[in-house]
Amino acid sequence: MLLSLFLGFTVAYIGFIMPSMLNLTVGKIFIDENKNSARRFIFGAAIVVFFQFLLSLYIISLIDKLPNLLFWIKNIAVVVFAFLSIFYLKKELFSKQKVTQICNRKTCFAYGVKLSFINMFAIPFFAVMYSFLTMKGIVSNNSNEVLAFGVGTSFGVFAVLSSYIVFIKKMQNQVNKLMVFFNPIMSFITAFLAIVTTIKLYF
Repeated sequence: MLLSLFLGFTVAYIGFIMPSMLNLTVGKIFIDENKNSARRFIFGAAIVVFFQFLLSLYIISLIDKLPNLLFWIKNIAVVVFAFLSIFYLKKELFSKQKVTQICNRKTCFAYGVKLSFINMFAIPFFAVMYSFLTMKGIVSNNSNEVLAFGVGTSFGVFAVLSSYIVFIKKMQNQVNKLMVFFNPIMSFITAFLAIVTTIKLYF
């Protein structure tokens, strides 16, 4: 079980370490609000990741019956990220107040849940990684191992997003300047994800 917990932590930490919607949003919340609000956001996001991992296992069990299931999940993710890219671009171009408060102390947990839920790429990512580890005989489908791995993924996401807070603390002046461009950065990242995934799916 400890190995499964460690592997879940490691897989999630590595998978979520690159700049993304979640990482940048944590930074903005920390700057706009405070550390506690950012922690609430992270906690909400980490809880959703646990259920995304469980959903990925259910999807693995359906692959034989529905071999194109992961393909269609990725297509849905492309549509979601394309929509988000347009949303952030529109916010930048047409909103009078371009840099707005994302959430407050009471709503940051729910916002973390919502944004993590939108991040549908986590599902195929966990499905592929757990299938690989199972094929190698490193983990099994034993319920205790599955639970430990799932808890590990939540801890991993909590740790990697929390590490962004530490990073921002050390470079807050530079990050403050960067966050002025929060909307265009988010628009670029979501558009990039949509384009790269489309290329991988169809070309």
